[in-house]
Amino acid sequence: MRFVALFRPIALAVFIASLANADLRAADADLTGIHAPPPSGPNAIGTFSVRLTDSNRSNPFLKDGSRRELMVRFWYPAVRRSGCANAEYISPKVRSYLFEYLGIPALDVHTNSCLQVPALPGRHPVILASHGYTGMYTDYTFLFEDLASRGYVVASIAHSYESTAVELPDGKLLTSRFGTYLAEDTLRMDDSWLKMATSIRQADLRFVCAELSRWNERGGPLFGKLDLSRIGVLGHSLGADTAMTGLRLQPEIKAALLLDPIALSRSATAGSNKPVMLVSEGREQWSDEECELWNHLRGSKYAVLFPGADHFAPTDAVWLGAYLPGLQAATGNIGPDKTVDAIRNYVAMFFSSYLSGGPPSRLLNGVSTDYGAVVTRSRRPLCSTPPISAGASN
Repeated sequence: MRFVALFRPIALAVFIASLANADLRAADADLTGIHAPPPSGPNAIGTFSVRLTDSNRSNPFLKDGSRRELMVRFWYPAVRRSGCANAEYISPKVRSYLFEYLGIPALDVHTNSCLQVPALPGRHPVILASHGYTGMYTDYTFLFEDLASRGYVVASIAHSYESTAVELPDGKLLTSRFGTYLAEDTLRMDDSWLKMATSIRQADLRFVCAELSRWNERGGPLFGKLDLSRIGVLGHSLGADTAMTGLRLQPEIKAALLLDPIALSRSATAGSNKPVMLVSEGREQWSDEECELWNHLRGSKYAVLFPGADHFAPTDAVWLGAYLPGLQAATGNIGPDKTVDAIRNYVAMFFSSYLSGGPPSRLLNGVSTDYGAVVTRSRRPLCSTPPISAGASN
């Protein structure tokens, strides 16, 4: 696939270099008191993880006839109550497994979410999320908690056996057959493995959509709380390819947001007539694949570029770097805190406009200069002329 050459230098060089060349132990940080950034919305946040089994699909990684199993973690607007059981950032077995790779002590990360509390009454728009290549479904907790605080249900999919690690409810740990971005020499980047990953991801996305529909009709977690007429999808890196292709192929998905879509296949760049936002980091110019996609988008479309930021700026690395400097994502001139706010607000304003019927946002109209981002809107070519800074008319 065309994105092999793109993915290797951008995704790996940035992150692996930080692991290899920096001491990840933060000498002055209290590693028992790490707090995820507080969300900006008015609602309390609930979360839980659920194991889903696709009875119509065999597990492509095992030869024992077992069915495809996924873990999906949900964040949702919750009833505010005392006695909140604070939810873990990642499960104990995943934490132990990761720290074997990172060589750092276990981190006690405090989230802003309560475990398995009742959802807020009413039906809420749903955002499906797909992680980066060999990433994990908790890699974007700062963003998912914020979306839930603003009224969205987020369903983040762990693409099992590609995700670096995910723990099942029975304690079994599923690890990646594709290697992991945490150890470059293990990562499988050849064309056949990437084609397999993209195919499995699309089937996972279709299955989760169908499962949510069954929950709403027959009872299940969040029964009666999901507004499945308002489904969006977001993805990072290879997950952006999953999101864009899913938008094109699945009629129930209404809008897609692509976080640093450096890995776009031909299926993704075929485009759509539905709303799409590209949020890209650090490059001086848009990639050929982003330009091709832009030209094939026939609905509302937005492209946001953060100068000086790196590929991992939309992940939790942007705030965990305050505790572990070796994990710090580059953020350009605006710094980590403002980058957290910017990513949250651009994502939320896009979905507010196209899932929740919100009014046009100053951010989407390109008239806000709060974050120094470069914004291009529907009527302007993305690549025939240089992008313009926020605040200019287009």
